[in-house]
Amino acid sequence: MASKKLIGIEIGNYRMSMAVCDNGNLQQFVNVKLPDNLVRENEIVSWEAMADFLKEVIDENKISAKNVAMILPSRNAYVRRVTMPAMTVDQLRVNMPYEFHDYITEDMDKYNYDYSLIEMINDEEGKPKEMDMMLVAAPKEIIEKYQTMLRRAGLRLALIAPEVFAFKNIIKDYEEANHVEEKKDYAILDIGHSDLRLHFFTGGEFEITRIMEPGCNVIASYLADKNGQDAHIAQMNEESNKDNVVEDDALVELYNQMAVEIMRVLNFYNFNHPGNNLDKIYYCGGGSRIKPLIAEIASMIEVEVVSISELITDKTPFMDELILGPQSLGIVWE
Repeated sequence: MASKKLIGIEIGNYRMSMAVCDNGNLQQFVNVKLPDNLVRENEIVSWEAMADFLKEVIDENKISAKNVAMILPSRNAYVRRVTMPAMTVDQLRVNMPYEFHDYITEDMDKYNYDYSLIEMINDEEGKPKEMDMMLVAAPKEIIEKYQTMLRRAGLRLALIAPEVFAFKNIIKDYEEANHVEEKKDYAILDIGHSDLRLHFFTGGEFEITRIMEPGCNVIASYLADKNGQDAHIAQMNEESNKDNVVEDDALVELYNQMAVEIMRVLNFYNFNHPGNNLDKIYYCGGGSRIKPLIAEIASMIEVEVVSISELITDKTPFMDELILGPQSLGIVWE
């Protein structure tokens, strides 16, 4: 875990979560709705306005930490697991860009590259032969925008990484705390506002993310249309489940459609990994509050469906809110 005070920040399409940690211990958790049209399809529309909003949230919650561990949206990064010949760090930095030549069509010098070593593979004589690694490529321009945004908010960018690394940190912490020695497969379902994301970690290491649409935004849209309500009111009614609105028959049918898509993705993973030991799907995100949706998913798939809180070893009083955006905590544990 981290050895200094950090703010983990994850900016979604609808909400922003902030985890304030000291020596890896969660001290404060903030989950707030974003102003309208500040983020569209995972893209920040106005970086200046986002910086001002960040500063406002920091001030309102009396957060004194300045260093930030930032979640980089998946669409702004390429993540690859590769096996490369053993080499020095300098040689690796020269070779990393070439591992993305099938993905990056523009000038490769416009990207920053980083790596995480999973395992060094030795030959029969015990000498390093190959490296099992996770590689990341992200546009320099995007990273610079995050740096500028945070500076405007009075903060400093300490690290930035895709959300799958945050989930990986949560898995790693869980395995260390529970002395898990057998290589285990994990699936984490992020039930978000604009889409559903199912992240697979084979043997505890990230393999692939499957994105399914729509997300939970269609629920509030349906309620607004049905009841002739303003979209904001419909969203609030959905979140509070006023008058049991999430039990609407038409919504249950929608939950079923979402569950079927998740089942299909899970079946495809099982087909490609016939010997896997995946026995649970851990859910998180704003849709975690919609109990009929969780129940429909649980009834549709063969593995157990549980909250990501089962993976989080820090049994904090913030847990109910934390499962809405656990990435902000996981990234601090980098």
